[in-house]
Amino acid sequence: MAKSIKDHLQDTFDDLGEGDQRKFKSKLCDRRTGPRVRRAQIEKVTDSIDLTNLMVNTFTETGAVPVTIEILQAIGCNEQASELKENAGKSALRVPTVPSPAPAPASASGPGPGPSALSTEHFIDKNRVELINRVHNVDSILDQLLQMKFITNEDYESIHNEKTSQKKMRELFMGPIKSAGTRGKDALHQALRQSEPHLTEELERQ
Repeated sequence: MAKSIKDHLQDTFDDLGEGDQRKFKSKLCDRRTGPRVRRAQIEKVTDSIDLTNLMVNTFTETGAVPVTIEILQAIGCNEQASELKENAGKSALRVPTVPSPAPAPASASGPGPGPSALSTEHFIDKNRVELINRVHNVDSILDQLLQMKFITNEDYESIHNEKTSQKKMRELFMGPIKSAGTRGKDALHQALRQSEPHLTEELERQ
């Protein structure tokens, strides 16, 4: 059975050993880019499983990968960072197996996709129009995506130079996020939670 991204994260933390795990947790606690991890959360981590769950719950499964790589490089664990980047990248490219949808209720009628088709739609795709029209703090989002290495300096400058928030969001959608696929959408979702928390919460409830 192929390993998931979460499996690769746990393997990475297992390889660190106790000393480097302490360094990792200290650096994670000191990290200034959101979402922030509180010291109280760090103190509850006792092993690699706890640390993996903390990273995934805070940053999402794929969003945790670039943050983990960033911290590994900062504490000098470059070999583990390279291995995680390679292994997690392969996992992200695999299309997960989706169970067949249950038969539609007898009251449902007419052609077209049922509710099950909508449930698998990514938050970013589902809310694309709303995000283009209502997100205003685009520069903060660009800062986070640059930090997570989902956009380049050239992407940042090109999008930043657009005159309106709507044009910036369209350029972001059509360029770097489209190229990065699901991992890019996860990273953007994470950045939106930090920079546009009220809007993101509203759309997530819909």
